[in-house]
Amino acid sequence: MQVKLVLSIRSLNIGGAERQFIELIEHIDKSKFNVTVCTMYGGVQEEMVQTIPNIRYYNLEKSGRYDFYKFYRNYSKLLKEINPDVIYSFMGEMNLFSLWCKPKESKIIWGFRASNRDFSQYGKVVQTIFWLQKKLSSKVDKIIANSHAAIEFHKQNGFDMSKSVVIPNGIDTERFQRNRFKREAFKEKYSLKESDIVIGIVARIDSIKGYLIFSQVAKKLIEKYPHLYFYSVGGGDKKIQQECEEILGNTERFIWLGKQKNVEDFYSGFDIYVSSSFGEGFSNSIAEAMSCECASVVTNVGDSAMIVSNVGIVVDVNSVDSLFLGLEKMIQADYKELGKKSRKRVVENFSIENMVSNTQREISNVV
Repeated sequence: MQVKLVLSIRSLNIGGAERQFIELIEHIDKSKFNVTVCTMYGGVQEEMVQTIPNIRYYNLEKSGRYDFYKFYRNYSKLLKEINPDVIYSFMGEMNLFSLWCKPKESKIIWGFRASNRDFSQYGKVVQTIFWLQKKLSSKVDKIIANSHAAIEFHKQNGFDMSKSVVIPNGIDTERFQRNRFKREAFKEKYSLKESDIVIGIVARIDSIKGYLIFSQVAKKLIEKYPHLYFYSVGGGDKKIQQECEEILGNTERFIWLGKQKNVEDFYSGFDIYVSSSFGEGFSNSIAEAMSCECASVVTNVGDSAMIVSNVGIVVDVNSVDSLFLGLEKMIQADYKELGKKSRKRVVENFSIENMVSNTQREISNVV
């Protein structure tokens, strides 16, 4: 007998939570789960989701942040018609409405992804949503977090996490794998020799991603090693980028590539991946880079150390010296062999198949 499952999320715009949500929709066993997908606002990936076979999709067309009553009425009506066994919701606003609107007998699972986030820096609405989730966290049947860091963060903020489990993100290891032709094209495009070492970062340009620290380290390494090249993939704060450029000075060996769609093409060109972040939960970019055979040097935040385990190097947060020494150690190590072991670790531990099977088990357990 199929489990009637509603998967709900605020929107289908671009983001890590949205990516995992869509992977789950695509790969969940439709013979075991009768899947209905609900969104508040649709989003840029809506048309793609609508093409996924054997699901029903509803955009509830919430008209804005303060459209409470009409949305509550429409969502309640739809859930009453579906009468799901389980509702699994992503993101704070949708978590709350899914709890408030669900039929009495339906089970509810909340998805948590935030960690190390200072909510005092956000507006009153975001703070209220966070506070309401805390107050109501004991009412849900299960909480699925994508990292141990997320569980600790919510515990420290007073949430009832007694029914929480960790299911790490799933990486598409077919998409994210080293491609020899793309690697050759990358090296040819940037006139790189085979002996040159490419160190890459894929992250939005934001203070939390540690770009200023990374730029100081890159400058020191560029001065010491003539065969090192650095590449940044990601858009964001132009002011931070300008500060980084001032730190780096007049160098042609640190390239800003901006926002890119097919990031896997760039991972194939990297030898070493760096995450200089001040805060993470489960970092998709670290796992994606590892899946593309990049040896990784990461700061000790969130679940980053757990992701790289013994095939990467973990360094202190917000430390130029620690990141410099970590990258220097990786440069001098057999980073190619560590890259191969990195992919093996991701395939064995962080594949989409693992994420989906673990999620299916947890959904079934609450029925």
